[in-house]
Amino acid sequence: MSDQAPVMNRRERLRAQTLQEIVDSSFAIIDADGVHALSIAALARSMAMSAPAVYRYFPSRDALLAHLILLSYEQLTAAMTTAVEAAAQVPRTLVGVLVAAYRDWALSHRRRYGMLFSDRDDNVLAGKSVETPMHQGMAMLVDLLVAIQGDAPGSTSGDRTLDGQLTHWVSSKRMPESSAGAAAAAILIWTRAHGIISLELSGVFENSTIEARRLLDLEIDNVVRGLAG
Repeated sequence: MSDQAPVMNRRERLRAQTLQEIVDSSFAIIDADGVHALSIAALARSMAMSAPAVYRYFPSRDALLAHLILLSYEQLTAAMTTAVEAAAQVPRTLVGVLVAAYRDWALSHRRRYGMLFSDRDDNVLAGKSVETPMHQGMAMLVDLLVAIQGDAPGSTSGDRTLDGQLTHWVSSKRMPESSAGAAAAAILIWTRAHGIISLELSGVFENSTIEARRLLDLEIDNVVRGLAG
């Protein structure tokens, strides 16, 4: 059997090229003016296409937006994965590397980050299986925290009901096997990172002596120290 990928015919190549142009033009609109500026009509104008021609690729704006959201999640996850794999560091340091990559992507793609977490209708992804940073990226974070925890006593969150919820969450998301304490630490790190980054993106720290990166490092260090005992 041959491992070579099947060769696309001319029609397939043109379709793939146009699809990529639609994605690139859509992201250009979002990056410039936000997700609410994206419409099939606006996209068609930017590409010198007719709206019916765009509909041959995506049956609705929601279908297009869902595709862009999934691509953005993949890009964010890839950025975190690449950063961690490129850094030959101990797990404790790699947690900071992973979160820094998350923040860097958010700052470099402000509008797309907003699209992922706030600036859209939640129904857009209804019925789709979405791999978000709370899945692949979170699995990496949980794995690192499990290694950090080792045999330290912080195997629980201190709340039996929450421990059960955390255990179910880890299982349902196919996360690496972990204690409730490590799962809680992962969620705390992600929520604190998201909170600080969201404030940074909204300009809260502008004209301030507070460095968001240092604040984020402090939050991560506090969580990890509590986990490691």
